[in-house]
Amino acid sequence: MYELSFNGTIFKADIDNARAILGGICWSQGLHTVKRVVYYAGPPQPHPKGLPKLEHVTQMPPPPNNQQRPRPHPAWSALSKELARSSYFLRLAYNVSPEKDFDTEAEVDLNTVAGTLQWFDFPDPPKGQPFTQRRKMEIPGQGNLPMVMADNKYEFDKELIEETWSFVKDEDFEIAFTRHFALPERDVEPRTQLGRLPPWADLVPLDPAEKWLVTIKSFAWEENNPEEVKKAASQILEEKAFFDRLFTFEAVDRRDLDTRVPPPGRMM
Repeated sequence: MYELSFNGTIFKADIDNARAILGGICWSQGLHTVKRVVYYAGPPQPHPKGLPKLEHVTQMPPPPNNQQRPRPHPAWSALSKELARSSYFLRLAYNVSPEKDFDTEAEVDLNTVAGTLQWFDFPDPPKGQPFTQRRKMEIPGQGNLPMVMADNKYEFDKELIEETWSFVKDEDFEIAFTRHFALPERDVEPRTQLGRLPPWADLVPLDPAEKWLVTIKSFAWEENNPEEVKKAASQILEEKAFFDRLFTFEAVDRRDLDTRVPPPGRMM
């Protein structure tokens, strides 16, 4: 899949008004999600290895009344081919609830809960277009993701909390407001994710100015179909002309979105 996007920012004080406006445009209250995002770094360059070991991959929840272990989702094979060409940082994303999953007594083993494996490619060269265009893959509903990362020599890098309000317009167009919160690091070696999340009220935004990222996106679901990519490009340009009246979008240096290297503060 190709994701085409423009990015901007708005201040915290403006987020409620922005959501209200988007609610009217999209006839929706928007979807509010909070995700725990864990980053893993691939084997050091120049020796990428893909994902050859998938014996611990599980589907969650498992298929009902199925005595035979299900085979890994086909996307695992396609992703492994990409990761065999170059080493990347991957995201493991888990839905969490501010009311239920923060400041709890019990530790959480992320191998036992369903997560989404996310890969974002290095953006395509501009070629005259003003938007960011890059390939992405997502494999949802997967268990044992940290175990699979360890099996394939991927190393824990960092984790954070990602809060998003998203609105869908015309099925293949999305507007999202996103902010990120830092999480404390464990003072252990080797470094790994937290067992317990701190209180939601104690989280500190990564942006000192407490701005939200505004992103508008269109999608080409068949990345090898030139007509679908062209349609997505036409859509993102048309929608940007409309949303320019509401937000200020800024050019993004594609090197800042290079998921093969770990520049400070990059959220992929």
